[in-house]
Order: sequence, then C-alpha cells, then structure tokens
Amino acid sequence: MKSQIAKLNAYQPGLSPKALKAKYHIEGELYKHASNENVFGPSPKVKEAIQTSMDDLFLYPEPNAPQLQKAIAKHLEIEPERIIFGAGLDEMIVIISRTLLRAGDKVVTSEATFGQYFHNAVVEDANMVQVPLKHGSYDLDAIAEAVDKDTAIVWLCNPNNPTGTYHSHEAIEAFIKKIPANVTIILDEAYGEYVTAADFPRTLELMETYPNVAMLRTFSKAYALAALRIGYMVTTKTLASKLNVLRPPFNTTRLSEQAALAALKDQAHLQKAVAINQREREKFYEIDTNLKLYPSQTNFVFVETSEATKLNQALLQAGIIAREFPNGVRITIGFPEQNKVIREVLAQF
Repeated sequence: MKSQIAKLNAYQPGLSPKALKAKYHIEGELYKHASNENVFGPSPKVKEAIQTSMDDLFLYPEPNAPQLQKAIAKHLEIEPERIIFGAGLDEMIVIISRTLLRAGDKVVTSEATFGQYFHNAVVEDANMVQVPLKHGSYDLDAIAEAVDKDTAIVWLCNPNNPTGTYHSHEAIEAFIKKIPANVTIILDEAYGEYVTAADFPRTLELMETYPNVAMLRTFSKAYALAALRIGYMVTTKTLASKLNVLRPPFNTTRLSEQAALAALKDQAHLQKAVAINQREREKFYEIDTNLKLYPSQTNFVFVETSEATKLNQALLQAGIIAREFPNGVRITIGFPEQNKVIREVLAQF
C-alpha cells in the first residue's frame, strides 16, 4: 500500500448515547450536540419525495444528479455544467484532491479546521502546510505568505469548522488577489446557509472575476439531509469536466437527489430553521461567563478553555453530548430547551 497511509488513522466518530451512558454512569436522556446536525430536520416535502421514489430503487441513479444540477443552477443563476456532486463534501474533497494533487505538491490551509483537507493531501503524497489560527480565525495574511510556486490548492473553510468564525467578502477578495492564478482556492461553505452576516462573501460574484476560485456547499447541514450524503462544488466548466472523470459514476443516489430537490424547493422551511438557529445562537453570547465563546455564523458555538475535558464531562452530566478539542469544546445548537441547559452549564462552569 502507499507508505503515507501509515501516517493516518481512520475517522473516529464520537461514542453513541448508549456507550457514553455506560462509560460515565449517566442516568436519564443524552442529547447529541456533537456533529452539527440540524435537529429541526428536513422539509416535510423531503419525506414525500423519498416515498414517491421508492418504486425506482432497482434502477441505478442518473450520473451527476442531472435534475438537481439543473435546479441548483436555476437557484444560483449559473450554468448547470459548472456543478458537480459528491456523496457529501467528504467525497468531494477526495475527488478534488485526487484530481488536482501530484506527489510533492503543496496544500495550504489552517490548523484547527476540517480534517479531511489534511487527510486527503497526505493520501496523495502532497506536502501539507497548516497555518495557526489567529483569534480563532484563519490567518489570511500568513496563509498567503505560505503559498509558493509548488502550491496546488488553498483550502478556506468559511465559516470555519470547528470555531464558527468567518471572513468577509472584502477580506476574502483581498486574499484572493495575493494568490497566483494557477493555484486553486476552494471556499468550503458547508455552513453557508446558516450565515446571517451581511458582509459574508458573495462567492459566485468572486468566481466571475477570479476563475481559480471554487465553492463547496452541502445539503447535510441547514437542509438537514446528513444521512443522505449529498454535497456539491461550483467551479468552471473546464475543472468540473476533469473532476467528473474521477467522480464515481453513481456516487449520489436517486433518493438523495430527489430529497435534495424537495429540500431546495422549500426555501421557507430552510429560512425558518435558519432564523430559529440565529435566535438561539445569539443567546449564547448573553451568558455571564469568563469562558471565551468564538463569534459563530454557524449552527454551533466553540468554547475555548484549557479545561476542555472537564467542560465536556460537565455537559455530559447535564445530558449533552458535545465534541471535545484540545483547546475547547464545540457544541451544536439544538432545540431551545436543550440550549438552555447548555447555557446553564457554561454559566456555572
């Protein structure tokens, strides 16, 4: 096998509520706030679409989800040929890395960001440069300085996972201007639908001026289709055609395509979930606490603390499963009653 595989570990999901109860001797219910899932669920129309599609399960899906491709193209007012689909953004990152990276190429991103950028760069025997965060955000100046003639890809997770912070349109465009045109800059906007900041990047507009910029979006987060694994990339027709060479022909299912179509059409349901999330998110910044909460534009908050394990255990004892990191804890925003419990733990910690 590839020698670099020895440097990697398989993804380790968090323990189930049942396993956590046994490990920590917890009585009562546990609520999962560790994976940034939309607890409000998808549009009711999604269930109807899936039920309608059940008679076609014996058929292979149409490659690259053409119905959904046209619907998203209309929604974004772009050409369908610029859109390519993956079984979630995890697979899109695999396809992108496999297509664009050669052994010895350089990939630049940040520390404390989505781990699949690093994972797939190592698989392709590329050299990964991870620039430290600055105040919980990508240090765009330092990332620009790290880019050189060997750089193939720059990954920007905006808003960032796990910190929830974002960079504005002005900041991202200033950064793009510093990067050579032969370097692909990928803006991973998995949480883009949750953003309420007025100055969030107008990425499609940037792509018209800078063809080396591409955008990732997903139906796993705000659209609440995490179980069905469907995400997409918007890029140039040329790059999309090259990515399609390596995209598995039937990588997205008929059910996921129909579900995503129904979710996309029900923008009222999406906006309702986003509005509730915003109201609940803002309540976290009203807590009287010495803990540092990074300003989030997502459906989670990141709490910085040198006692992450203790905080994580305090949340568990209150019935909340969160995600622990070396320098803090990431907590998914859930139902109002669950969020109230979380805020009480943070206030008392």
